[in-house]
Amino acid sequence: MNVEKRLNLKLGKMKTLFSTLVIILAMSFSFGQNAATVKSAKDLTAIKETGKGSIILPSNLTKADVEAKSKYYTLYFTVDFDERSKVATINMVDNNERSRQVIVRFLAACEVQTIDVAGESVHRDQLFERYLK
Repeated sequence: MNVEKRLNLKLGKMKTLFSTLVIILAMSFSFGQNAATVKSAKDLTAIKETGKGSIILPSNLTKADVEAKSKYYTLYFTVDFDERSKVATINMVDNNERSRQVIVRFLAACEVQTIDVAGESVHRDQLFERYLK
């Protein structure tokens, strides 16, 4: 009987460990999916140069999501979002550094963690310094 209790205790610990690992893997997978994409760095630098550029947002975002999140930033820029292609076209209202910094906040609101810029993964917080300043 004593051996049986120890075996049940070990099995219970193994189930808990396995469940914890599954949860951690699921969470890391879901965070990895929150990446935006830019075909080339020029799509970002165009925002600085011309006041207009595009970013492909994560596939889980809908037109309603993007409209709800972008409505807070209309003093700085507007966002035209094509739900089929997931391309968000950013049109600056006043194209200055302060306004371009707010793009990072918009991406945070969209839960974007990283931006794939022509194959290079750039964290959201580095985007302004590298491409928009």
